[in-house]
Amino acid sequence: MRLVLPARRRRTVVAAGAVALVAAITTALFLKTGPSAATWQTLSGSPTCDCIVKDSSTGRYRAVFGYVSDASGPGTIAAGANNRLVFSGGTTSTDATVAARFSPGTHRAAFATGWVSRDTRVTWQVGGKSVAAYWNRPACGDDVSLPTGGNGFGPILGFLAAGVIAAVVAGRRRRRAAGTP
Repeated sequence: MRLVLPARRRRTVVAAGAVALVAAITTALFLKTGPSAATWQTLSGSPTCDCIVKDSSTGRYRAVFGYVSDASGPGTIAAGANNRLVFSGGTTSTDATVAARFSPGTHRAAFATGWVSRDTRVTWQVGGKSVAAYWNRPACGDDVSLPTGGNGFGPILGFLAAGVIAAVVAGRRRRRAAGTP
């Protein structure tokens, strides 16, 4: 016996499927997912300070860090005591998030700090190794593409957008069913 859904029920199922598809696509676009990586205690390679972005008018700069990994596969070093930024001198806080996933090869501009004062030395300590940035480092050229910043709200905004779309579609369907335009 074949199950036949009423037309209204089919539309609801299709709408729910469309919302789920939008949510899945949005999540895939905004979340960096991939195969699980090994967790390391030491960095097989070295951190680098590629360059800095200077704002001479305010005397501030952003340190741009990268890394070279000699490992044969990807790995992670979670942010914390073994993967952190240390500030000495002027500014003691920034909005930077250190790189935690390390893929084999050379990776320039893996992350950048927020603006720090000219007299601040920023040291990235990761996996038992460290590299420092300071005002006198070379300025970034056109060959360095700064990492995009984010606040972690991408997936949340995607789900909210899918919910709004679902509410609009459901509202229109109710009005049509009630006979109002």
